[in-house]
Amino acid sequence: MLPRLSYIVLLCASSFRGIIAAAKPVDSCSSTTAPRVNLGYAKYEGVALFNGVNQFLGMRYAAPPTGSRRFRLPDRPLNETYLVQAHKHGAVCYGVNPSVPTPDLEFSEDCLFIDVYAPKNATSNKDGGLPVMLWIQGGGFVQNINANYNGSGLIEATQGNMIVATFNYRVGPYGFLANHELEEEGNLNVGLHDQMAAIEWIHEHISKFGGDPSKVTLFGTSVGGGSVLLQLLAYGGKSTNSSKQWSAGIAESMYLPSVYTVDEMQFHYEHLLTATNCSDLECLRQLPIEQFQAKNVAIPFPGQHEPALFGYGPTIDGSFLPDRPSTLLRQGRFAKDKSMILGSSNTEGTVFAPQANTTEDVNQFLTAQLPGLSETALNRLNQLYSDIPATYPNASITQAPLYYRAAVMFGDSSFLCPAFQFAAGLQHAGVPVYLYLDRIFDPVEVQAGYIVPHTFDTQAVWGPSYSINYAALPGARSYEPGQSNAAIVPVVQAFWTSFARSSGNPNILRANGTLFWKESMGGSFLSIETNNTRMEQTSNSLSEKCAYWADLAAETRQ
Repeated sequence: MLPRLSYIVLLCASSFRGIIAAAKPVDSCSSTTAPRVNLGYAKYEGVALFNGVNQFLGMRYAAPPTGSRRFRLPDRPLNETYLVQAHKHGAVCYGVNPSVPTPDLEFSEDCLFIDVYAPKNATSNKDGGLPVMLWIQGGGFVQNINANYNGSGLIEATQGNMIVATFNYRVGPYGFLANHELEEEGNLNVGLHDQMAAIEWIHEHISKFGGDPSKVTLFGTSVGGGSVLLQLLAYGGKSTNSSKQWSAGIAESMYLPSVYTVDEMQFHYEHLLTATNCSDLECLRQLPIEQFQAKNVAIPFPGQHEPALFGYGPTIDGSFLPDRPSTLLRQGRFAKDKSMILGSSNTEGTVFAPQANTTEDVNQFLTAQLPGLSETALNRLNQLYSDIPATYPNASITQAPLYYRAAVMFGDSSFLCPAFQFAAGLQHAGVPVYLYLDRIFDPVEVQAGYIVPHTFDTQAVWGPSYSINYAALPGARSYEPGQSNAAIVPVVQAFWTSFARSSGNPNILRANGTLFWKESMGGSFLSIETNNTRMEQTSNSLSEKCAYWADLAAETRQ
């Protein structure tokens, strides 16, 4: 069975089917004095932009994870003895091959960098520090897929009343290699610990940029959104320093990863030993990065014929992740002191699905991603999703007969249903939860058959000029001024920034004339659509499908 898109293009698809999207550059020329900040371990000089934003790019939030630090928890950043020019983005973390074509980006194992965007008058704010939005990028734990987004759009949307930060974290084997030796060392899930180190860095240093460390909102898309959820579940909800260092979370197009045992994920380690002619972990640590990265390739789960889209991910480690996410949710083992926005796109799976002609094609695709699915589960799933049509109105591309079935099944399994299920579970525990479904239809996306694809709302959140180029679908520019979806951008941005600025309430500073977004109760959600945003109730059909996916949590390892 040939997939609809190659693995490379699929990874592109998870970032809007294009090159990893660097933000649209903002004119960095300035007639003012360059801003500087002293962080104790280093002094950084940023750039004052003409739009009133000071940007500090490529600052270290942890020590280089190279040499003996490979596969280890992050260390505090090393001291710098000279003034460092924070004028360019730091290198992006290496991903799993085949990687996305990225001619404009630098990649390195030395990649733990953070960027901060702050209004130039932030440090003189008389009312105290500004709220902070900290972005966790997506990429399925196999790539850094949303690197270098520019925070200017969100700052402009709040008239200078916001600080935005973005960072890289380790992925693939660098962030999620698992074996029992790493387990004994306490070095599992180091990519999640990178995220925690960035959160701690923000808490310690953001006041020096004019930010309020008590008003930090995590937000992310795809597995970045899933990471927000994993940070909520961290240590089974036990209060830790890092859990106290953020106050609210936004999970967009939330990808809930499978969380396996060390034994189930050790096949990656064994493959790398064989591919590199190494005999142990120490050899892998000492291997020159060029040799290691050349063997860092996607491989199938044992017993499968094609690589999973997202083959690396977290493991149960007994500490950060004491169990699978669904189990922790059911047991009430999560932080309950943070408001949350959870959401999904209308058709999450369309950018991932193969051109499936037969039920066997569908099953092969699903089990490549979720190898624990039983034959009984697959039979029942195909019955449940037999109502998915083979065609979609206004789509001009002819799809294989079961393409949309495969797309909706995968989209529900790992994106849409987890968002709805976690919203219900968190709400039941008294956590304020705002649930949404992105139904922002772009004519070009619809014609191409993607409908409302994975992460499409990200452009509305950041602003169309600051998050993406259109390498794959050059006509999909409906968020731009004067286009069909331009009106929804200020609505989405106001909901998101109000949530960050108003202690987890999206309504206080929402756009004029916008309806009141009610907390999710009994399956209610906000349907976000240009000129037709409204509250809705989950349909019986979707509820039945999501309930069955919840029953399969032991098989999906979610």
